[in-house]
Amino acid sequence: MTTSTQQQSSSALEVRGPRLRLVAIDAELARLQVTDKDGFFAALGAQREPAWPPIADDEPKLADKLEILNRTPEEAGWRGWVFLMGWTPDGLDRAVGVGGFHGPPDADGQVEIGYAMQPSFREQGLATEAVEGLVKWAFDHPEVRNVRAQTLPHLTASIRVLEKTGFTFVKEYTDESGDTLCLFERKRD
Repeated sequence: MTTSTQQQSSSALEVRGPRLRLVAIDAELARLQVTDKDGFFAALGAQREPAWPPIADDEPKLADKLEILNRTPEEAGWRGWVFLMGWTPDGLDRAVGVGGFHGPPDADGQVEIGYAMQPSFREQGLATEAVEGLVKWAFDHPEVRNVRAQTLPHLTASIRVLEKTGFTFVKEYTDESGDTLCLFERKRD
């Protein structure tokens, strides 16, 4: 086993913010996340998180992302990202959340974003920083004209993150499963 402090991420896609480092999940990181959790954290230069993945990324979703990235590796960045924060004195980061897009831009230049934070890292402005970093990354691609997000109406913290990052409320609607959702969007300036 290699030591966590010596390996770095195999991913070439990285966004840095004031407190966070966002790393795009490529096919190799997706494979490690499914098959070798210790190797996954070592590749990120992060300490192993016992409660990983966050609730938003359960095992079937991780397997789906791995299959998609194996089939279309060019979609790295348009799928999952890990949010890392410098934390420990020995230099290892902490994996504080996940997020990303539901796929590359559609024909109208639209993408949809999602995110989730580990419970102990909520209410610290980290989700806001992560969403802002992902939106900036998306808008660095000229084909992206609009970023959308959906959330449940009772998730006030999630709604507040969207509002703080420049998203505007579009509508509330009921999806095919009967859930009421709030749709937000942020258009390119």
